[in-house]
Amino acid sequence: MSIISGASTSTAADLRRTNLSRALRAVHGARGRLTRAELGRELGCTRATVGALVADLTAMGLLAETVAAATGRRGRPTTALLPSADGPVVVAVEIATDAVRVASVGLGGHLGDVERAALRSGAVPHVVGVARDVLDRRLAVVGPRCAGVGIAVHGVVDRTTSAVFAAPGLGWADVEVDVVGLLGLAGARWAHIDNVAHLSAVAETVRGRARGVGTVLFLHAAVGVGGSLADRGRPLRGRRGLAGEYGHLPLGEQGLPCRCGGRGCWETEVDQVALARAAGLSATPATAAAAAADVLARARSGEPAARRAVERIAAGLGRGIGALVTVHDPDLVVLAGHGADVLAAAPQVVHDAARAATVPAHRGGPPPLVPSALGVDGGLVGAAEVVFDHLFDTLFDAVPPRTAAPSAAQPAEGAR
Repeated sequence: MSIISGASTSTAADLRRTNLSRALRAVHGARGRLTRAELGRELGCTRATVGALVADLTAMGLLAETVAAATGRRGRPTTALLPSADGPVVVAVEIATDAVRVASVGLGGHLGDVERAALRSGAVPHVVGVARDVLDRRLAVVGPRCAGVGIAVHGVVDRTTSAVFAAPGLGWADVEVDVVGLLGLAGARWAHIDNVAHLSAVAETVRGRARGVGTVLFLHAAVGVGGSLADRGRPLRGRRGLAGEYGHLPLGEQGLPCRCGGRGCWETEVDQVALARAAGLSATPATAAAAAADVLARARSGEPAARRAVERIAAGLGRGIGALVTVHDPDLVVLAGHGADVLAAAPQVVHDAARAATVPAHRGGPPPLVPSALGVDGGLVGAAEVVFDHLFDTLFDAVPPRTAAPSAAQPAEGAR
């Protein structure tokens, strides 16, 4: 009898934890405020169950209710559910080629207090030092509400070790940089590090144009070109997390030397450095963003030389996209960063080149090709979402059936 009773208790506890997690995920991922009825429909729960979940999450300091917009109907005013302003916070960090950015992200996924610190060089000690200073200041502000740290790097991250072993835009090659450890996060807080393209793909499927889409090809260009293939919101990272290094496919026509040590890589003909070169400018990884922006601005004003340079890059970008569409057959292609800028500047050139580079089966109905909805913030948003995903999986592990739950600060401190 005791065995049956114990099993029932365990089942009830597991069900409660699962429902709490699902409810908090739903509120976190909602495009707007949810009513109790809408939450019930999404979870497939009764009104009584929804009421109990809302009460529990409110008591934990994770949820708040407010009066919803008036509907004009008689009866009690409808309330709307929204994340608590005092709930756990994820600190998101982006290490790019020219700067380090940091943001505080609360439940609901909105970036707050975004700070940018410029990099004077790509030397590992300098980059890590700037990142650690920015991160330490933010952690001091967030305090015990910190649920973890997500880090997006413009480089190659080995998922088996979490080490960055290449970041060509920073000049990192044949290295193994333990960024998590050097930032003082090993064993202190739950931390996740990944390539910016993988994390931007996560962000786009959770909060951007790829939400609810099956297979998404995401391409992020700046200094270099990276990407990710996401299936139902999950990036396909490969054995070591190296999938999506599309910029190093031999799709270039000129056989130009690449920062990776190879020749003829696709990114040598389509990234920001390539655009500057096509316009007759000399640019380094550190100056490429400004140079590319200048060329795009002159092209918009009608300058013929700049326009020709943009169209040349657009044709190379489209040609590579067409090849990738042939390989992956995605439902949607999303461009971010420099790629989105080139698409906006010469959309017809990109589309025509992409269509011409696909097999005939795709030419009549190619997948939509759209710019990212999140722009430069995709890496920060994705870095935070991965940590929140872990948090939702673990936050309620210690919550027993219908007993007092921990405060919002407790799971934040205990996250790993």
